[in-house]
This record gives sequence, C-alpha cells and structure tokens, in this order.
Amino acid sequence: MYAVEFEADIRDGLVKIPEQYAQLKNAHARIVVLLETENPDSELRALSNHAAGNIDEWKDPEEDEVWT
Repeated sequence: MYAVEFEADIRDGLVKIPEQYAQLKNAHARIVVLLETENPDSELRALSNHAAGNIDEWKDPEEDEVWT
C-alpha cells in the first residue's frame, strides 16, 4: 500500500482525480478526507471518531472477555 496526496474540492459528493494520477481513476482505494475548518459540523465531527472503542454504550468488559 502507498499513499498519494493531492488537494481537491468535493462537488456533489465527487472528487476529481487530477490528470497526473489518471491511473487511479479505475482503482480501488481507501480514502481519508482531511478538512480544514474552524467550526466543524458536530455530526460530521462525530464520524471522525468512529471506532467502536470510542462509543461508551458499546463497551462491555464481559463481552470483550470472549475475544481475549
């Protein structure tokens, strides 16, 4: 796995891949979106903390014993 970084605007949920990365247009990729904003939407910000371990209601030490 390797990383490619470029800046782009998101328009109607789409990101245009720059021509210099044309070989990526029909590829599968894992996408990370980094937003520069001072006042992020609280719901959008919540998505950035999506790991199950971050949700108090999902923490159950008894259930976790099954996996250890």
